[in-house]
Amino acid sequence: MQLRTEHIRAVLAISVVGVFMSITAVLALYPIFSGSNVDMDRYADFFAKTASVYTGIVGVVIGYYFGRTTKPETPSGGK
Repeated sequence: MQLRTEHIRAVLAISVVGVFMSITAVLALYPIFSGSNVDMDRYADFFAKTASVYTGIVGVVIGYYFGRTTKPETPSGGK
């Protein structure tokens, strides 16, 4: 099986987004399932700062993936 650029790009985009969504899920569920008493105000600040760091990375990956076209656009008019 030959890997084409589109397949590699798709696998990378899905992997990066999946990893960061997993991190977000773990961080969001930590106060619920931890045995310790978590100060929610401090944790919310920590969660917001942490999420803001990798939100940009995910945005760049998604923008790159969906912004790339493999077929050149044909001009209208058919000449």
